[in-house]
Amino acid sequence: MPVATAHPAFADEVSDAKAALDQAEARMAQIAEEHAQLEAQVEELQGQIDDATQGVMDAQTAMQEGRAHLGEVMSYEYKTGGIGLLEVIFGSQSLDDLIDNLQYAESVQAAQAKIIEEQKVLEEQFTTALDDLNTKKDAQMKALDEADQKSKEAAQVVEGAQAQLEKAEDEAARREAERLAELQRQAEELKAQQEAAAAAQETPASTESDNQGSASEEQPAGDGSNGGSTGGTSGGSSSGGNEGSSGSGGDQATDPGSGWQTGIASAYGSKSDGTLGGTTATGAIVTESSMGVAIPMSWPNYRSYLGRSVEISYGGMTVIAVVNDCGGMGGGSRSLDLQPGVWKAFGASSCYDWGLRTVSYRFL
Repeated sequence: MPVATAHPAFADEVSDAKAALDQAEARMAQIAEEHAQLEAQVEELQGQIDDATQGVMDAQTAMQEGRAHLGEVMSYEYKTGGIGLLEVIFGSQSLDDLIDNLQYAESVQAAQAKIIEEQKVLEEQFTTALDDLNTKKDAQMKALDEADQKSKEAAQVVEGAQAQLEKAEDEAARREAERLAELQRQAEELKAQQEAAAAAQETPASTESDNQGSASEEQPAGDGSNGGSTGGTSGGSSSGGNEGSSGSGGDQATDPGSGWQTGIASAYGSKSDGTLGGTTATGAIVTESSMGVAIPMSWPNYRSYLGRSVEISYGGMTVIAVVNDCGGMGGGSRSLDLQPGVWKAFGASSCYDWGLRTVSYRFL
């Protein structure tokens, strides 16, 4: 009896399928190694970002204190009229008195010039630190994107090998299915790792503040006219015709934890509405210089953002703040509710002066 032989076409298909699987296995191993390297890079950069963020916040505090001191000096000069040359001349009783007065006036002017120069240095130090922080954060986002592309490529490798295997329908081809199943497992593992890495950026590890409750969580305010933070007493102003004052159109449709976002920011921390001196969700007190913000309770896993730093950009200025509060905030129509130190840094004279404005922000 003649020995049965495989059809030449099937033999070629099996051979092609085996070759495709060989290539897929080799590429999958390479992808896994590249993905692991990118994950390590992302983790290393996060440590650098945390250090850089602290440096920026220190520089920001020094710069703001310097601005306040300079403002006091200039205000005093304006109120007193300063020391004029004619006043020095006609106010001197003798030549010695004139010389002493001129020296005093020169010393005052030199001191003022020194304060101004010191403030310029503080501004430059803040800008340099902020540029360094942004460079590191951009590099991390690039690495995350590349890792995501590797995960997608792994899935494509599996799909290509599977398509090639489906062309061969004999027993030999079916034996290769086990190799394909292993490739699928590796691709799914890479996908899971990538999702975990992305989640780590969007949802940071729990901090002590995550376990601290506040009335803002139990009794969220927020009917669209107030911020709804600080135990439901936040006065996020909706008055005024400021940029983005529509009070709607927040970034609910986008992921608040991924890269730069655009959203509406309100403000609170006023004596008139009782929010100044209130307690935030993390137990902090809202003061005239608080560099904190509240986020909407409508965000998924909103508590995980407590304690996280956020970079806010508006009108050509950038401020680094800390999420320490949460609230209704119009059902999430507003993305951030700024405390006094933040809206003052942007040049607003009060939370009502700030009103509602459109800002750009990203979590660090």
